[in-house]
Amino acid sequence: MAVGVATNSREMSNYYHFDSGKDGKLSAAFDANFTKVRYFKWDDANMSKYFGPTQNYSLDVDYEMDQNNSLNLYLNYENTNQQFKKFTSASGPFSYLGIYNVDRKSASLTYNGQNDNSNYMLSATYGELKKDVTSAMSANSVGSSKFNFWNIEARDTIKLDNNNRLTFGGEFRTDGRKDSSIDESSDQYSLFIHDELKLGEKLLLIPAVRYDHHDSFGSETSPNIGATYSFTEGSRLKANYGEGYRAPSISELYGTYSNPNLRPEKSKGYELSYEQEFGDDTAIKLTYFKNKKTDAIAMDYSLAPNYQYMNIEKSSSEGVEFEIKHDLGNGFTVIGNYDYLDAMNDKTNTRLNYSARNTYTAKLMWTEPVKQEWNITAWNKWYSDYRADSEDHSINTFNFVVNKRWGDKYRAYAGIDNLFDKKITSMRYSGRLWRVGAEMTF
Repeated sequence: MAVGVATNSREMSNYYHFDSGKDGKLSAAFDANFTKVRYFKWDDANMSKYFGPTQNYSLDVDYEMDQNNSLNLYLNYENTNQQFKKFTSASGPFSYLGIYNVDRKSASLTYNGQNDNSNYMLSATYGELKKDVTSAMSANSVGSSKFNFWNIEARDTIKLDNNNRLTFGGEFRTDGRKDSSIDESSDQYSLFIHDELKLGEKLLLIPAVRYDHHDSFGSETSPNIGATYSFTEGSRLKANYGEGYRAPSISELYGTYSNPNLRPEKSKGYELSYEQEFGDDTAIKLTYFKNKKTDAIAMDYSLAPNYQYMNIEKSSSEGVEFEIKHDLGNGFTVIGNYDYLDAMNDKTNTRLNYSARNTYTAKLMWTEPVKQEWNITAWNKWYSDYRADSEDHSINTFNFVVNKRWGDKYRAYAGIDNLFDKKITSMRYSGRLWRVGAEMTF
């Protein structure tokens, strides 16, 4: 059993974990979380401000039929009953209050089995979400909607030989939404297969293909191939090419910010990376990637406060990621990251909003070497040329967290993000954020 409390600038919560342990063939775990979100003042006039309680419960039950076969039942329930305050104009004080109530339920049953050469799985999940919104913007304005879905998935992994493992399967999903004015549903299924093939001691190939069919948007086949070549035990080159396809969800088509005219999103991209370890002390990783999307699905914030999903007809992203990690000894480790990203709307030849061209991170970690009961992590993050609302911004923030453990039963932590209280509304940086928490296990 574990009991914990946590609080921060935005919310406070307490949680409980009960584990029965294994009793014959049966084991079960129950979790409960109670959170209260505080009212959070933000200068962005187009930001919603939700505050109030949320509760979440889950039950996870395993039944071991025999050594090779098992069943898992997972149940989850979440209720959010919050108020919200939303400004309707960036230039005026007028705002409205409302009540936001969400009931979310889900249940899944999964069968897992195995034999000498095969691991297989069959899973069925049902989910239901009911949302009620009452707004004081106009007298007695009430919105109520109900979403539900069924998902069935089957998968099998077969060991063809010591160097070849084949995985294949399929998935069927049906989604629906119903309220006073909308009664919509969609069905989709997919089939997939991929092979992990080891050629000699140095080369691993993973070819794959996925077939998707949607009852409203038709069919699409998406191939993928990945390869890893190990020069030595500590150095390797990885390459991957893949295509993707995603049909709009029921929520995107008919939800709060819906757009019934959305088209499916398609993507193509590749990635190359090199990894190198120098003994046990130093490791580096360098990655280059390039992706192109057609009809990418994104939120259009320019219509605030009436946001709406939209398609970006042609977009691309190209970038480089670099990381170096070095063990300094005596419990100290330093990590450095640099990310370069060029994200473009290729139709308008303009940069995409909410992306930074340059991101730098410097992190220092210390773990007490003997009992390892203390851990301190501090990091600074810099953004430059962050595009938001068609303008470029730069910011750097200093952050830290301290963790303390007393044996195996007690732990606590405290931390601050954005210690020096930097604020840029368009980047969603609203100032200093603190957090503390404690947990007891018995």
